Amino acid sequence: MLKIEGLNVYSDNKKILENINLEFEYGKLYLIFGPNGSGKTTLAKAILNDESLKKEGKIFLDNVDITNERTENIAKYTYYSFQDPVEIENIRTRTLLMYILDNFDEKKILSLGKDLGLPEDFLDRGVNYNLSGGEKKRFSLLLSILLNRKVIILDEIDSGVDIEFLNKLKYYLYQFKKENKIVILISHNFKFVKELDIDKVIVLIDGKVKYVGDKNILNKIEEYGFKVF
Repeated sequence: MLKIEGLNVYSDNKKILENINLEFEYGKLYLIFGPNGSGKTTLAKAILNDESLKKEGKIFLDNVDITNERTENIAKYTYYSFQDPVEIENIRTRTLLMYILDNFDEKKILSLGKDLGLPEDFLDRGVNYNLSGGEKKRFSLLLSILLNRKVIILDEIDSGVDIEFLNKLKYYLYQFKKENKIVILISHNFKFVKELDIDKVIVLIDGKVKYVGDKNILNKIEEYGFKVF
């Protein structure tokens, strides 16, 4: 279980998150929802112990306090897909994957890349270099599959992509659940998330948790907006 207790988060001395108390169980899919600037991405980065943030409170994984663990250590069991993945022109994707994967199976990786709609030569390009926004999302999903972490956080991976990729994404979200991972999706895509079998919706507004419960709340938000809170 991933457990967050009394978490306050600050960026440049401004409080972004206030008194966050949440639990995430293995084998479940969670949706973090809320308007722009509500702190959704900050919460994800706080879990990874982003050094640009100041934190109060505690974060536990499997009863181990990871609040102040080094980000590179947390990344050994947690995968986070950035909203806007960086481009690294001078490091080939092949080189990166050979470094971070325990088993670099090029045939398997190329097959998976093709299935996800990545260019045939993506391994020979710089990391995310000259990829479209949608292709970067495809590469993020590929990494989430290959790295096989027990906690997966996908930040707006469903934006700016076509229906074919959304179907692939839906398949792998369910696959991650079957593999007993903690799956956290941050999204604004009403149409897509309403189709998902979500175990719990978490609504963040102005840095505070306003709702934790089933997905029926999405219908109310779609009709009335976030003023329902």
